Amino acid sequence: MNTRQHPWTVVIFACRESLSQLRQTLDSAKVSAASCAVVHVLVNGNQALASALAQDLTQRQLSAAKNEGGPDIQVWSIPLADKANAWNQYIHRIWNGEEIAFFVDGYVRLNPDAVDLLGHAVAANAQALAGTGVPTMGRSAKALRENMIVNTGYHGNFCCIKGSTIQRLRDKEIRIPLGLYRTDSLMGAILCYALEPGNHAWEDYRIHVHPTASWGIDAAKWWRWRDVRAAVNRHFRQVRGKLENAALADHLAKRQCSPAKLPSTARELVLEWAMRHPNDFKRIARKNILARQALASFQSTGLMPSHTTEPTLVWQHDAKTTS
Repeated sequence: MNTRQHPWTVVIFACRESLSQLRQTLDSAKVSAASCAVVHVLVNGNQALASALAQDLTQRQLSAAKNEGGPDIQVWSIPLADKANAWNQYIHRIWNGEEIAFFVDGYVRLNPDAVDLLGHAVAANAQALAGTGVPTMGRSAKALRENMIVNTGYHGNFCCIKGSTIQRLRDKEIRIPLGLYRTDSLMGAILCYALEPGNHAWEDYRIHVHPTASWGIDAAKWWRWRDVRAAVNRHFRQVRGKLENAALADHLAKRQCSPAKLPSTARELVLEWAMRHPNDFKRIARKNILARQALASFQSTGLMPSHTTEPTLVWQHDAKTTS
């Protein structure tokens, strides 16, 4: 880690992005995180993309006229294609004590001032355990941004957690259930409950919402088949997410159970909830015709072998030794 810079880190979660898209995300992160110690790229379920990125970074490093400085870079490959597992691997294996960790999706281009804006605001807020930026692009961005500023939220495209909170997540052995779609909303809920819903009431102030820290994304092109297919798949995952949210609300808010006692997989979480509260599931199913299909998809989900969950470091650049 480059100790001459801020003890902050940026984590990029990647999976289905193209190499050019991920390269743009990394380049924008390097600019926004110029004063940070390290940028981690966690590529999950796509060994080919991790290898291609490593090769691209090597070629760019060799062709550079001089060292560009900035943060160290580490590229990790995780066999399992699952963002929840990538979260867990970073928190419990990769995090190295940095004071703030920022989390970015692999298709996001951070604004140049995003990391500094959010980082300094969160560091200065003694009550905050974490922080989030707000969206500025997309049809629903304005409404979502205004709602987050008033009612809080935790946006997975760009958010952060204080190192002291990550240490508590480790100590309490809190993990996100594997296969969960609503990873970001679960983490937001855990943070608002100060990691202990049995001992603390939900408080919005535990997440600092910065009104101008933001990012850019590519607009979907509806004449492209892959964008249409992605939208259809996303809609079905959102239906699954409704079931996940109901199960999580039952665990955290109604029964006030510890996040550490969450089932290890989303499959167990949702199926146990549906069995325990069949009437609650029926109410959701009456409002959404895809709910029964979504529940069936949990039933058909196979077990995830543990050996595919661990990260492997495939490329690194130490700015300290090459400057």
